[in-house]
This record gives sequence, C-alpha cells and structure tokens, in this order.
Amino acid sequence: MRLWHETDTWQSRHAREHLASLATGDVRRIAVIKHAAFGDMLLLRPFLITLREHFPAAHITLSVISHYLRGVPEDLVDDVHIVPGSKEGKSWLATYRTYRELGAQDLLFDLTASTRSIIISRLTPARFKLGYQYRSIHKWVYDMAIPRSCFRFEAETFLEQLHPFGISFDMPLRFDLPVTARPSEPTIVYFPTASHPEKAWPAAHFITLIDDMAKRYPADMHVILAGLADWEQQQAAAILAGVGERPNVNLLPAGPDDDAFIKSARLLVANDTGMRHLGIALGTPTVGIFFSAPPFRYWPRWGHHQVAWQPDGGVPTPDQVAEAITRALL
Repeated sequence: MRLWHETDTWQSRHAREHLASLATGDVRRIAVIKHAAFGDMLLLRPFLITLREHFPAAHITLSVISHYLRGVPEDLVDDVHIVPGSKEGKSWLATYRTYRELGAQDLLFDLTASTRSIIISRLTPARFKLGYQYRSIHKWVYDMAIPRSCFRFEAETFLEQLHPFGISFDMPLRFDLPVTARPSEPTIVYFPTASHPEKAWPAAHFITLIDDMAKRYPADMHVILAGLADWEQQQAAAILAGVGERPNVNLLPAGPDDDAFIKSARLLVANDTGMRHLGIALGTPTVGIFFSAPPFRYWPRWGHHQVAWQPDGGVPTPDQVAEAITRALL
C-alpha cells in the first residue's frame, strides 16, 4: 500500500517501507482504540463501516474502556477489548496484562490520544500504527501521526485517519444504526438535560421555547424526553408543569424504546451532545444548543442539522433556538 501524506503530518523514518510491505489483501488483523462515552461511540460508526469495506477479510477488534460501554458498536466489529477504568482499582500488573491482550496486529488506529491509549498502542505489536499528533509522544509510538482538528465534525476527524491509506469516505456519513422507527404522529422531541446540571440550558428557556413551538406547530406532538437521573426527571416534569396543559405537549420517561422514538421524530432539540449524536446517527434532523462549549466539532454540515449559539459564548435565547428549529424543519 502507498502512504499518502501532507506537509503537516508526521511519519517515522521507515513508515513508507512498513506500509509498502503490506498489500490490502494481506491485512488480517486490525485494532481500533476508542476510549470514549456514548456520543463518540455513535460517531465511530462511519469509520468502522468504511474500514470494513476496504478490508473485508480483516478481523477488527475495538478497544474500549469499562465505564463507557453504552453504544459500543459491537455489530460492526469482530471483538471488543475492554480495558479497566481508573475507578475499578485494578493493580498495575492486572491493568498491564489487559493492555497487552490485543496481541499482534497488521494495522492499529488510535482514535483516542489519551495516556492510556498511547500506552496500549506502544505495547501492541503492529506492522503499521497510526494516531494523532500529541505533543512529541507520537514519535515514540506510531508510524504516522496526523493533526486533529477541533473545529470539524468529530466523526470526520476519525475518518481522516483513513486518508493516509488512500481511503476516502462518502457524504453524508453512514451510521447504519440497527434501529427501526415506530409509526407515530409528527413529533418534535426536546431533551432538556445533560450529563451535569450546569451544562443544561435553563429550564425557563425550555418552557418558553416549547410553549412557543406548540403554538407554531399545532399539528405536531411536542414531547419532553426525560433523562435517567433523578434530577433530569424532576427538571423534565418542572418544564412540563411550566408549559401548562396543552393537548400537544407531553412528557416521556427515558426507556428502552428511546432510539426508535427518536428515529421516528421529525426533529430532536437537545443541549446534550450524546443524545443529539444519537439523533444524527439515526438520521433525525437536530438542533443543538451550545453555550461555553464551541459548537463546531458537534455540527454536521450536511443534512438538516442546526445549532443555536452566541459568538461570545453566552446562553442562546429561546428566540434563537426557535429560529434554528425553523431552519431545521425546512
């Protein structure tokens, strides 16, 4: 295989020779390291789909971390390698043994660039290793390291690790999430919470927004989707109470059918990136609400996906989110 590179990529002295010694059909074992939460597991799917298409005979192992197992794309890989998180209290020897379990590989992709993933990459023998540039450590671990953009949709930054092999990808991205939509009336879904209360858009703003949208789109059901934590359920209930009794506004507790419900929705509005990534992966139009965190790495520039944000990092107003909803529904 030929190694494609740009001036801002780093490659080891023998990177070209290492890759040239491999033919596509000779690639039998591939390791992909991605230690991340639910949202990133969803965004990993286009990478794995494209990888499988170009190396159909390869045995693909995905390395994940024990405290982030929700959404692991087991349907797209042959094996899952689970490493213990720091809270498990494993001894260094036990952890080290787990790190070594990947075994010899033809290709290794480190899509995480954490201390843990770098150690695993270093301990795993592979004919060619590729990762992101990380200080100067990448020079001691990989055959090639590429820059990583923080201002491009994150699923695309994962796929960029395939470009050095001359592999491109299609747009819009394919997620192939095995979820079937359930028949329902037109629905706009609002997920009003996040991983921590301080990351949630103010409840008063959601009340104003949902009240306005219920009037603008009376033919739609407007459903507040509650999260799993107690505070999330309380906040969702408080928002419903604030909106008042409307025949086209209701609340849905979190449950096993969330995926099918979101897939069947006309729009998902969320300030939680994980839940919004689920909507993106399911092909549902989305509106993301951002404040403090930049929106760019969470903003697909294809499909009906919009964001509401303030250039100064302030909290978007209900009117700004309503405008983004209008654009997404066009």
